[in-house]
Amino acid sequence: MDQPQPRKVYRLVIGILGLVTLLVLIVVGIVLTNARPPSPEEMAATLTALPTLTPTQTPIPTAIPTVPGVSSDLLVCQREVAAGMNARKLIGTVNISDDHLLLMSWVSQDWQVNDLDDALSGIIMGFDVALDAWERGCAVYDRVQIQVYDGPGDQRRYKLSVECKMDDLLRWRAGEYGDKELIARLVVTFP
Repeated sequence: MDQPQPRKVYRLVIGILGLVTLLVLIVVGIVLTNARPPSPEEMAATLTALPTLTPTQTPIPTAIPTVPGVSSDLLVCQREVAAGMNARKLIGTVNISDDHLLLMSWVSQDWQVNDLDDALSGIIMGFDVALDAWERGCAVYDRVQIQVYDGPGDQRRYKLSVECKMDDLLRWRAGEYGDKELIARLVVTFP
């Protein structure tokens, strides 16, 4: 067998390298052609083909949005009453509405409530909370309603509701009314 001559091998290697170089140059040329930025004429044609969008202006609110029927005074006093309930270990919620009603929902967990007599000690504590907040400057309600619930967790049941005017509570605290006169002025409703 004859051995290839070195010149033929060199020519073959140089030919292959030349062919690879030519292929690389072609690929680079294609990539550069496709990646080039569009000319100004091409950009103008593209922009005129796009639909024109008109920006819509979002109205800027002139006032701070609030929840209807809620003012900062009501929220501050609601927090004051809730702190008073917490201090007396009364579990429940508080809401003061713009119709001047302080609504306290109280959950009796220490004893069972079946009637007004069963709930009276918790209701009196709730009235004391309302009066204390009133005397500290939260005179934003003229009626107090206490809804009474009892039972733990998912066994909790609504038992009764007691409503009283603040005027009657203020007279009771001042000693003008005794406990019996105050109880006679309560509006008690059962479910």
